[in-house]
Amino acid sequence: MPPRSLSQTSAFRFRRAADFTALRLGRAVLGYLALMMGIITLAPFRFQLTPAHGLTDIWNWTDLVMNVLMFVPFGYVYQLTRPRGAPPDWPRVVILGGAISGTIELLQLFAPTRYTSLFDLATNTAGAALGAWLFARVASRVRDEDAVQSFALELPLMGLVYLLIPLCWLVGLGSEGELRRWLVLPIAAVAGGIIGTVHAAYMTPRRINNRIWLIGVVLGWVFVALVPGTRGDVPLIAAGGTLTLGVALLRSIATGRAAARDGAQRFELPTLRLMLPLYATYLALSSLWPLTEVGGDWQWTLALTPPGVDISQPVMYRALEHVAAFTLVGYISAEFYGRDARSFTASLPRLLAWTGSVSVLLQLGRGLHPDMGASLALFVLTQLAAVYGGWLYVLQRAHVQALVERRALLRQLKLRG
Repeated sequence: MPPRSLSQTSAFRFRRAADFTALRLGRAVLGYLALMMGIITLAPFRFQLTPAHGLTDIWNWTDLVMNVLMFVPFGYVYQLTRPRGAPPDWPRVVILGGAISGTIELLQLFAPTRYTSLFDLATNTAGAALGAWLFARVASRVRDEDAVQSFALELPLMGLVYLLIPLCWLVGLGSEGELRRWLVLPIAAVAGGIIGTVHAAYMTPRRINNRIWLIGVVLGWVFVALVPGTRGDVPLIAAGGTLTLGVALLRSIATGRAAARDGAQRFELPTLRLMLPLYATYLALSSLWPLTEVGGDWQWTLALTPPGVDISQPVMYRALEHVAAFTLVGYISAEFYGRDARSFTASLPRLLAWTGSVSVLLQLGRGLHPDMGASLALFVLTQLAAVYGGWLYVLQRAHVQALVERRALLRQLKLRG
């Protein structure tokens, strides 16, 4: 094999650097999704030392759809961790999906409130494989080196779109009444706004110049996020899907016009400023729901709930939803205030100041709710989640920087050639 030239060596080095940052970012998001799937399927975490039951063969069509859809993001994001242009690694996707599902099913043997099923194992694994297949299909449509493939994690703000998916799931699981499920609507609007901005600002216009691509991505997000999050509520799915698509189209049109008028610019912060009131509304409503019960004496506890309040599955899911929501609060705070920081450590004090202030305000309100109370444990968990969200932003920023350096070098090599 002939020796590489200096230019070829530099290009190879930058390619490896970009692949490494993509791997770190993809694994961090993948780990988050796996953690969320484990939490959702094992809450409220009551186990015994001996098996509580055997295998069950009971299933229904709702279980089939939910089991498949909840593992689709896992297979899709796994493919994002692969080097650009690498073919799908089907055996590893199936093995990883099956291993995570198998671990969950094994633990459920020791949970009296859960049931272990080979049907769940099969459908979960099929969902992971379906996610990998969808990524391969979408990525094959965009082959140019300068084009961003399939709304990948390398795009600014797209990390939020992936983090919103398990948050929708938790809203549905924590909603004992149908009315609370409608809290997925502001989440859907935020997702639509980000997807629409990304479509207009960062996708290569000469290759992706129509609305069909945008509609397909929005519908994909609706299926994997809203269908499980609404627990199959058809009117709510229709309302959420219409809202997501409408906001995405409006943001795409507005962003495209702004780009044509003002030229190339960054759209992350303007988009976040528009979406932040929607997310703040969701966060306040979900934290204090139902609002009619807020009032009376203020109370607090070290635990997740006040004494005498049973930690049932819905109560646990609502607490976990509150924690997961702060993963996005940390990511958004880092986007606003961590852009100029040289390291994550340098931006951490400011991030914790903002996320801590938000959490304290919500805890003050929760202290007036008789079924909640202010919780020190919940405050600590929200800050840990916020740190993780901020770290995800830092990983994405590092990956974007590596891609910018790589593409600049490739342009230089092309000009020299």
